[in-house]
Amino acid sequence: MSVETEQEIALLRERNSSLNILSEFAIALLRLRTREEVLWYTANEVVGQMGFADCVIYLWDSHKQLLIQQSAFGHKLDEEGVISNALELRLGEGIVGRAALRREVIIVNDLSGDAGYVVDLQESGSELAIPIIYSDQLIGVIDSENLEKDFYTPDRIKILTAVASMVAAKLAQTNLIDQLESSISELEYAKKLQSVLFNIAALTYEDENFFTVYERIHHLIAELLYAKSFFVAVYNDETRRIEFPYFVDERHPDLPADIGPIDTEMRGMSAWVIFNNTSLLLNREEIVERIERGDFELLGTIAESWLGVPINAGDDLKGALVVQTYSPLVEYLEKDRELLSFVSRHVSNLLKRKVTEKKLQHLALHDSLTGLANRTLFLDRVAHALKKQDRQGQRLCAVLYMDVDLFKTINDRYGHAVGDALLTQFGRLLTQQTRQLDTVARLGGDEFALFLEDIESQETAVQLAERIILALQQPIAANEALIICSTSIGIAFATDSAISASEIIRRADAAMYQAKSAGRGHYQLYDPLLDRANVRDLVLGEEIHTALNEQQFVLHYQPVMNVATGVAVGFEALLRWLHPLKSWIPPNEFIDYAEKHRLIEKIDRYVLRHALQQMRVWREQTGVSPKVSVNISGRHFASPEFIDTVLALLHEFKIEPNTLGIEITERAVIEKFAIAQNNIQVLQKNHVRVLLDDFGTGYSSLNYLHQLTLDVIKIDRTFVKGSRGSKQDNPIVNSIVALASAMNLTVVAEGVETQDELMVLRDAGCDLCQGFYFSKALPADQAIAYFLAHQDLNNAASE
Repeated sequence: MSVETEQEIALLRERNSSLNILSEFAIALLRLRTREEVLWYTANEVVGQMGFADCVIYLWDSHKQLLIQQSAFGHKLDEEGVISNALELRLGEGIVGRAALRREVIIVNDLSGDAGYVVDLQESGSELAIPIIYSDQLIGVIDSENLEKDFYTPDRIKILTAVASMVAAKLAQTNLIDQLESSISELEYAKKLQSVLFNIAALTYEDENFFTVYERIHHLIAELLYAKSFFVAVYNDETRRIEFPYFVDERHPDLPADIGPIDTEMRGMSAWVIFNNTSLLLNREEIVERIERGDFELLGTIAESWLGVPINAGDDLKGALVVQTYSPLVEYLEKDRELLSFVSRHVSNLLKRKVTEKKLQHLALHDSLTGLANRTLFLDRVAHALKKQDRQGQRLCAVLYMDVDLFKTINDRYGHAVGDALLTQFGRLLTQQTRQLDTVARLGGDEFALFLEDIESQETAVQLAERIILALQQPIAANEALIICSTSIGIAFATDSAISASEIIRRADAAMYQAKSAGRGHYQLYDPLLDRANVRDLVLGEEIHTALNEQQFVLHYQPVMNVATGVAVGFEALLRWLHPLKSWIPPNEFIDYAEKHRLIEKIDRYVLRHALQQMRVWREQTGVSPKVSVNISGRHFASPEFIDTVLALLHEFKIEPNTLGIEITERAVIEKFAIAQNNIQVLQKNHVRVLLDDFGTGYSSLNYLHQLTLDVIKIDRTFVKGSRGSKQDNPIVNSIVALASAMNLTVVAEGVETQDELMVLRDAGCDLCQGFYFSKALPADQAIAYFLAHQDLNNAASE
């Protein structure tokens, strides 16, 4: 065989080997996932098998504007397989830089004659640099050097160029995958952040104390950053100190989270954040430096990294959210400060709403004059205790019912200011005589009640009554006057697990009147033989039946007005009882009895029928169809036949459903929530409006409101009465209107009696109102005349 033939055979074998390498490389690229895998495989498994002495792959860093060595084969690797003396080259620097700049293959067969040659670890004879380019974008350079001159043949150049092309496509793919994974990661983080913020907002509607709210905020923040040590610091304006109502420290995992330290001097880092209203991000060295500078003092153990951001929930709550870590492996960064500050703004909004909710709850459950529990809260406390007594077999419970003897005479003689001061001092006296466990309430006027839970015997209640009567032998300072007064006390005991809260209170009330009949300044145990309430109830029941049959009940209609324009938009139908012997009887004297003895459904049906009948008369006489709302009892609203009754009456009188409104109280919703929720949905499906009456007087409004699809909420008159001044002076009205607006609900304010009250409602953006400022409830003929007279915008605005 000739030499030429042997050379040709050797060349063919070399080409076949190179093609096999390329083929295997193409297959291998399918399973290679990361950039590092692609670079290592290219340098070691591809170029290395081609007989090259070494290979270095550079990648282009667009931020640094440098070509940086990333992977290598041959003499560039040390014993541990790491690149030795990794070079960084600028565009145009050396043969590699020229290949990248020109974006073309550069081959130098004799490096001794190349002035731009950059010597790496050793001098070589020849060098080949091939740019890695994809879609006209520079990715990097594959560079190979050899000790021999003229080492790189056209075939080797061609093969390595093909490798560079394949690498370019694969790296472009991995970059795209990295970008997608990064985008997915950012999207998942954004979703998690959105979920956390949603859950923070949802805490507004949870009936939880502040500790539980802080605890849940901690758990939510821990989903976003390292928070094994998390504190809530709050400035107490009364004690003038920094308190930690929630305190979790990873160094002390056994400590209760609700027993935190107290910064009496207000010199700690949390105090600095609160008073400067500025976030603080420090590492250990910075903490030490700031302490030495006197910016603050160290409380407890110094942290490796500390981050605090302010909470600003208005004048009622100022504080800080704090995370810290003792681990040197964790360091909070600027992005963590931005994140926690962002979350803190949402927490601030939550706590603002929570504080407002607490104010609403307090107003709804406490007497505004004395600060004592009101009738609603008192009833709830008694009912809850009676259930617990029945379930757990607790000891005796008692109710003491009393009033201030001859209070009307005192009020008339000294004036209302002294009368109010006397009631306030009387409430304080009762509080001083009772245990912390007991409940002291003002039920209305000069009537007060005490609830004693879990007492040993009846003698405990008797001794308390004697102490109160004895204490009143000393004059009470009421403003400038010293008043000597007495009280009559009725006492009733829960002797039967079947007794209701309202019944035990009624018995104590009856006993009080028995005490009065025996002479003022005495107490009396309830005596059923002296109780004539059952007889009165029997007579009242018969009279209600007669009133329904003889149509003694009549409806009056109070106009509902547009706050902004003064235009009449409809009415609330109000029940009146014209008794043939007793004249007008107000609803509060018979509605409770009707509900108790299951007569309320008959009264509701009576009111609905007469209201719809009157709406038809108005339509036929005047051609207009004012909207009318009707109050429905909770018992009737939750009954199975209620919806059918409403729809049948609408059909009978051919009334447009959207002109009828059903008013229900919060109590009606809460007691049978699932049924109420369903009935509301059915009514609205049939275009009947649903109004939540007396909003704010219960203590669950905010918890349930967001779960109901209501049309209207009516602000109770207690929040409107006496309103004046700017929006800042009336935070509760503004909060309710803002809440309703956010939930797309119409707001009707009840009990508007003055121009100042109307102006407050206008400033707050309230939609509608009703009250004596415009008109009392009117008989049907006067009501429609008023409605027609208040349809012209110009006339209404001028009145």
